[in-house]
Amino acid sequence: MIRKFLIIVVLGICMLPFWAQTTFAGPQSTTYEIKSYDFGSGGTSADNSTTYSLFGNTGQVDGLNLNSTNYTNLPGLVFTIGTNVPGAPTLTTPGNNYDRIKISINTSNNPSDTIYAIQVSTASDFSTNVNYVKSDYTLGPTLTSSDYQTNSTWGSSGFFVTGLSSNTTYYVRVKAKQGNFTESEYGPSANITTNVASLSFSLNSSTLTFNNLNSGNSYTDSTQTNVLTTSTNAYNGYTIYGRDTQALTTGNGDTIANYASTNASPTTWSGTGFGYNTNDTSLSGGTANRFSGSKYAGFGTTGPGDPVADNPGPVTSSAISNEQFTISYRITGSATTPAGTYNNTIVYTIVPSW
Repeated sequence: MIRKFLIIVVLGICMLPFWAQTTFAGPQSTTYEIKSYDFGSGGTSADNSTTYSLFGNTGQVDGLNLNSTNYTNLPGLVFTIGTNVPGAPTLTTPGNNYDRIKISINTSNNPSDTIYAIQVSTASDFSTNVNYVKSDYTLGPTLTSSDYQTNSTWGSSGFFVTGLSSNTTYYVRVKAKQGNFTESEYGPSANITTNVASLSFSLNSSTLTFNNLNSGNSYTDSTQTNVLTTSTNAYNGYTIYGRDTQALTTGNGDTIANYASTNASPTTWSGTGFGYNTNDTSLSGGTANRFSGSKYAGFGTTGPGDPVADNPGPVTSSAISNEQFTISYRITGSATTPAGTYNNTIVYTIVPSW
């Protein structure tokens, strides 16, 4: 006989209080648990050795630039540290030159291999007439990679930028970079006004009167002089040229010829004639100091003449002010020179080299 059994299985769900539910714990040890945490970039403030230095930051920054006088915190992902923003440059016109200024970069303690670009404008806000200092120290409207130079290349003690207009205010500012993605913003600007071109020239006397020539003075007079005085802010100085319009001549047409030696090769006086000596010991146009030892040359009659005094510059420390050179004259006749009053006109021409 087969017996059947009915088995009833009752399934039940046991509800636990909410405080007894399973939870996911944070990183923990037997003693501590981090309840709230996130993932960031990590970083360090500064690590360094005798050779290298590592800079970093933690997390990211927003789209705003954080600035101080010398530093900028750039936005985006972790950014290579930027160069220090250069301070305002120092601007001077030491020679009072009208067409150039001297610029000294403020490196703001950037490393020596940092390179700098220099922006120049006649507008204080750099909104118009913007140019850049080129590698040849002139101005140009575009900035190229070759126009970035180290401070030592620009000139650690400063350098002149040329081709400027006279009596004009210029504003100058600088930016820096050292490697990729490190370029700074332009720093604060400085300004300076160029000078007006100036030149003045004078003679201490516009006439010369020689003594009578006779046997008592060996028919010679060498007592007359002219002092030539010059002031200018021309960067490359100036040259004074001298000539006469003709030989010494009387109303009857009698003449005393110009001395035979030339400006390039003056000689100790010999014979007759009318000549000059200059005390410019560095005179251009031939061997320096060639007129020393009381050597003389005769004037030419073709303009502008021969150089009798000069200062070739460059004028970098101070403008040329009341610089003086002395021209000494000599006239020698002979017992057979016809008596009479002899006249001549000497022309001095000064040429500045801007």
